[in-house]
Amino acid sequence: MIRNIQFFFLLLLALPLAGFCQSDSLKPGKKINVLEKGVLAASENDQTDAIQGVIDQATEGDTVFFPKGIYLVRTILLKSGVNIQSEGTIKHHESAKDGQYSIEKQNSPNPLILGQGVRNISISLKGESKNEGIYLLKSHQIRIYDSELIGDSTKRRAHPGIMTFQSSGIDIANTKIHHFGMPRAETHSYQPGTGVRILSSNTVSIHDSEIYKNGENGVFIHGSRKVEVINNVIHHNGMSAIQVAFGDSGKEKDYNFSYNVLEENASDAIDINNRSKEKAKNIACLITENITCGNGFVKGESTPDGSGIVTLINVANVLIYKNEAYRNNRPAIYVESCGVILGKKNWADNQVEITLDLDELVLEENRFSSINLIANTKAQKIHLKNNELGSLSLPNGIQVEEFIVENNSFSHANFNLNLKGKVELIGNKIENSSRNPTILITEADNARIENNEILSQNSSAVILRKTAKNVQIIGNQIKSFNTAIFDDNSKELVVKNNKVTSIAGGKENQAFRSHYPDNLILEGNEYRGIANTETVIFVGKGKASVSNEKMITGTANYGVVDISGN
Repeated sequence: MIRNIQFFFLLLLALPLAGFCQSDSLKPGKKINVLEKGVLAASENDQTDAIQGVIDQATEGDTVFFPKGIYLVRTILLKSGVNIQSEGTIKHHESAKDGQYSIEKQNSPNPLILGQGVRNISISLKGESKNEGIYLLKSHQIRIYDSELIGDSTKRRAHPGIMTFQSSGIDIANTKIHHFGMPRAETHSYQPGTGVRILSSNTVSIHDSEIYKNGENGVFIHGSRKVEVINNVIHHNGMSAIQVAFGDSGKEKDYNFSYNVLEENASDAIDINNRSKEKAKNIACLITENITCGNGFVKGESTPDGSGIVTLINVANVLIYKNEAYRNNRPAIYVESCGVILGKKNWADNQVEITLDLDELVLEENRFSSINLIANTKAQKIHLKNNELGSLSLPNGIQVEEFIVENNSFSHANFNLNLKGKVELIGNKIENSSRNPTILITEADNARIENNEILSQNSSAVILRKTAKNVQIIGNQIKSFNTAIFDDNSKELVVKNNKVTSIAGGKENQAFRSHYPDNLILEGNEYRGIANTETVIFVGKGKASVSNEKMITGTANYGVVDISGN
């Protein structure tokens, strides 16, 4: 298992920014003007046969050129080594057979451009299609650049703008792909129509392009590896901007989704959803420096989806770095049944949600409204470090073997520690203005609260229930309304070298209170209680060791507790 964040940053630097699948060098050839070969640019008649004749007669390295005009076709078949360049519009003729997308029939009878078993081709065109714009089947080293593909926005079940199947070395650059499929109209239903659909392919690059107003996803990737989506604007699509789905091939790996603007798509910004039986698949994925905004809505109403940065389900080895997310419907990051996930320097105005199994999550130097562990979370390790957060939500009964919360700032924290596993709160700045305790410890294994600054303005700072054991509260600066630290008969509690200040006005103004202390240790603490009141109180029988305590203001009342120490 990879447990070193530096590995991911080395991987980030090693990957290219865009266009890792450029076409092979082509032999120089001639430019063939189709108008000089009998093709008609302004005719209402089908020009397919005339155009196909020009392409078939061209030789490797030639470019078939379409001057300005409109060229009506059924389907144009590509030829290996022969490029297509069009200043005019290539458009479906009314005789082209219309196809409706379905799971059983994912390709139409008449794509506008079809490449079957071809390679080494560059394509630059404007196309208007009622089916696929470009369909590449078992084709390799194809470059699509400076193009615009326009679909049929009245079609309820539309084929994609570009589809690849069992293809490789596909480069899509500086291209607009839009209106493939009817706009999504309902919050709980959508219809097919994808900008780019990548199936069982590898080494695909989509960069510097705009993909928008398609019925379903902007980019859909299934059963494919080594795909990058970089520096694009993907917006107003009927599902996710980018979606990765998993088949049975096990090839899903090596993804780079970076520097994109992902805006107002009806589902997630990025959705990586592995519903296969394989557990937490290693996908080696980078999600870096994307900006996302307003995802997860249809006509202003919320859909069931809409993660701001990414949804991750049953995957591992994902780096989420320096993304920004604003006004999205669902969590900034959603993590379900994952392996190693690392998030650093992300900014979002909403939360992170974690549920079910998790190997390791490291979140460092991020800003989120909150981090919420959902019921049934079972994690090996969670490490939160140097983040700016609102709160941390921990429901009862979760399991985290090692939970480290280190050097974070919390603006409205309520920590409910009722879980199985080791918890460490170290060096955090914690503020709480609610009437709930800042830290409630019911159950945790060897919990350690150390070197934190805690301000609890309307409630106790720390409450320990009798089921808590082996808790250490060391070196903290605590300012608290009501009782700052309240021990309700927990076992083997250590309270050492803290500076505790009581805020006047509460019903109980003690800095420390223990009921029936069970081998309690108080050592080296400094108390600033309310003048002329009992600041440290023991209630009932029990055992405690008290040494080197310093009472700046207030008094101590140890009652009938058996006291040792000096």
